[in-house]
Amino acid sequence: MSAKYIFRLDDATANIDSEKWRLLEDIFDMFSICPIVAVVPDNKDLEITYNKSNPHFWKLVKRWENKGWSIAMHGYQHIYHQTERKKLIIPYYNKSEFGGISLNEQKKKISKSLKIFKKNKISPTVWVAPGHSFDKITLVALKQETDIRIISDGIAISTYFENDFHFIPQQLWDIKIKDSGLWTICLHPDTMTKKDILNFKKMISNPLLHNNAIKVEDINFKKNPKSILDRLFTFKHYTIYELKLIFRHFQKIFKN
Repeated sequence: MSAKYIFRLDDATANIDSEKWRLLEDIFDMFSICPIVAVVPDNKDLEITYNKSNPHFWKLVKRWENKGWSIAMHGYQHIYHQTERKKLIIPYYNKSEFGGISLNEQKKKISKSLKIFKKNKISPTVWVAPGHSFDKITLVALKQETDIRIISDGIAISTYFENDFHFIPQQLWDIKIKDSGLWTICLHPDTMTKKDILNFKKMISNPLLHNNAIKVEDINFKKNPKSILDRLFTFKHYTIYELKLIFRHFQKIFKN
C-alpha cells in the first residue's frame, strides 16, 4: 500500500506574509489538496509577526474552511513559558504555552481561544500545540472546553488513539517519499523563500505525492493504541533526538 500524506501549514496569524501564503494556496488548489492550517487566534509572539495585522485575516480563514481545509486551534497567543520537556507528551523543548501550568489556567486559554474562533464563525476541528508542547492536563482542558478530539502531532507511522484523543502523527518538515504509512509534512510558509516555494511546487508535482495526499476527513479513525511497529518507530525517533541533544551539549563544551 502506498504511503499517504497530509500537509500542515503552521503559524497562520493576522500577521502572516500574505504573498507567500497565497502562492502556497494556489499550489494546493492546483492539486486539489486540503491541508491542515494551524491558526493562532490572538498572536502576541513577535517571532511569528511578519506583517501588520491584516483586518481581513478571518475572512481568509473562512475561505480556507469553505474549501475543505481543516482549521486547527494553534494555541491561544503563541507565548511560551519555561517548563520541563520530559513532562510533556512530545518532549522536544523546555518551553510551552500550555504544558506545566494548572488545569484552570489551561482551560482559560483554550476558552479564550475558542471564543475568538466562534466570534469569526470558524469551527476548529484539530489541536496543534505551539512548539509541539502540551501535557495530559492540556488534553483534559480541551475535552472540557471544546469538541476537538483530533491532535495533529506525535511520532508514529499510523494514527493512534490515546487519552481519549485521535492522534495524526506529524513526523516530517519537508517532503520525503515513503513506502507506506501516514505522514504529516509540516510547513511554515512565512519562513519559506520564493525558491523554497518553487521547489515545493516541483516536488508536489510528483504523482506519488499529490495522488496520495489526503485530508483529515478521509481518515478512518479507529480507537487503536500504538502498534508494536509504531512503538518501535517512536523509540528510534526519540533515541536519535536525545543523542543529538547530547552531541550538541558536548559541542558547546568543547567550543568553550
